[in-house]
Amino acid sequence: MKKFLLPGALVLAGLLFIGMSFFNFGKDALSVKISNASYIMPSVYKVYANPEALNGEYYFFKMLMTNNGNASMQDVKVSYDIPGYIDWTELQTIPVIYPGQHVVIRCYPHFKDDIVKKMTQSQETGEIKIEYNGGKTKKETFTFNMMGRNQFVYTDIPADEVTSYPDMMHNTQLLPCLVTPEDPIVKYYTSQVQDKFMQGEAASVENDPQKAMQGAKDFLVKLYAATVASKMVYSGTEGIPQKMGDISSTVQSARLPREVVTGNTGLCIELSLLYASVLKAAGLHPVIFLIPGHAFPGVLINNYYFAIEATGVGGQGLGGTMTPEQAFEKGSQELATFIDGYQKGDTRNIVIDINDLEAKGVIPMELSDDEFLRKKVDDIAATFGGGGTSHTTVVVNNDRREGNNEHRTNNNSGSGMRSYSGSISFSYPAGWQRSGNYPVPQINTLVSRIVAPDQQAGISAWDIPASSPDQALYILRNQLAALGQYITYQRVNQANGYSMYQGSTSYNGGTFRWEGVFRSGGNGIVGITMGGTNFNGYQGVFNSIITTIR
Repeated sequence: MKKFLLPGALVLAGLLFIGMSFFNFGKDALSVKISNASYIMPSVYKVYANPEALNGEYYFFKMLMTNNGNASMQDVKVSYDIPGYIDWTELQTIPVIYPGQHVVIRCYPHFKDDIVKKMTQSQETGEIKIEYNGGKTKKETFTFNMMGRNQFVYTDIPADEVTSYPDMMHNTQLLPCLVTPEDPIVKYYTSQVQDKFMQGEAASVENDPQKAMQGAKDFLVKLYAATVASKMVYSGTEGIPQKMGDISSTVQSARLPREVVTGNTGLCIELSLLYASVLKAAGLHPVIFLIPGHAFPGVLINNYYFAIEATGVGGQGLGGTMTPEQAFEKGSQELATFIDGYQKGDTRNIVIDINDLEAKGVIPMELSDDEFLRKKVDDIAATFGGGGTSHTTVVVNNDRREGNNEHRTNNNSGSGMRSYSGSISFSYPAGWQRSGNYPVPQINTLVSRIVAPDQQAGISAWDIPASSPDQALYILRNQLAALGQYITYQRVNQANGYSMYQGSTSYNGGTFRWEGVFRSGGNGIVGITMGGTNFNGYQGVFNSIITTIR
């Protein structure tokens, strides 16, 4: 009996080997490893679709497929979809993948133009389907953050790989996606500025190099003069740190150039994007200079840079408004400091050359025309008056702008005044309509709303559980963001226990300006905000209301 033991064991081992071979052959031998983007920015959708843009580094996902079996895989078709954004789309079909072979596939998604209508951040799912050998299927999924149109994420480099300031600012090369010279609203605004301030001329039409350079300087100065004439103000908020997958980055909610124009306010980077858009629309070569904490716009012509300090428009409580000449002088000083640091190797000094990056595939988003915004541009152009001759000053001690272009008080404000009494009290025009208490259930800090008869202005009364006005504004910003409204603001004055802010709110239908007054009261911070789509028209009413707050 024992003499048959070894041969029997060998036979058994052989059968097991055959069985295991058969089992392995039938088992799915395809392994997949996916590296996907942590987020997608709608404003950058044209870059994502182009494998040639910036050497193809902005892919949606990269997938490594490996055939770990002992037989070839035939007709391997890879498809993907993003529910709600992109239907099932075939990426590639590989005729054969041999045993042990690796195949890498990158996905450059083609989003529709209407992706730029997405205003809020959400978590979405990407799906991948692999079909092979005439019927076998393998599916993979992953999640990512779909940002809102106005949200700009400053880096795509994983946190554990960030080793320098340029790494933290890597996505600044995508800023030209927010420069929108072909936006009908920007083009219309540019034509109004050229007509009223430049007699329709642009520096690029000059053949003489010296005249061309002088024309570039004049264009910057007159564009700045236009923003002063319209009483545009500087506003500032910091970006919000956010972690998405392995990415940790500052996320800035940036108004588009059309929103800066029609909202008549902007951050330094937003004003720079506006200038770049107008310069590009006028046929010039725009650039944006970035230094830590600041951005300022410029133009390149005949290998010379020119710059201007766009934030010189200032605002109430910001110390005054620079004249166009002062803003250009300030920009020239900043440019000289920038170039000196750049030449010495300071990597924090970054030049965003719009034309150069556009040639590398960084193409701006497309935006549709909007009659309402065109009307707002008309209203702004009406303030231009005699082509840049208007003089504007800021009287700081009473925190009010005054000049040749005075604010108008709307005829619909009503006659007489009524009183609002609560944790904070004030008087408002008798013709305005007051809502009941807590008119928006999702915002439990909004106590009441009072709206002008024409619906173009209103007052909101707030009671916010916070320890300071700054903290109250931060809470308010988060509450509104949950409803798809994004506010930027700047504290402009503080006296006698009151803090005054100026800001703007961006939402799906546009942007409007506001100002607010807050103080300690009740169990937290109380205050009011006043604003609307016709902020300038109601400025006199708002100033009167402020004097009644108690």
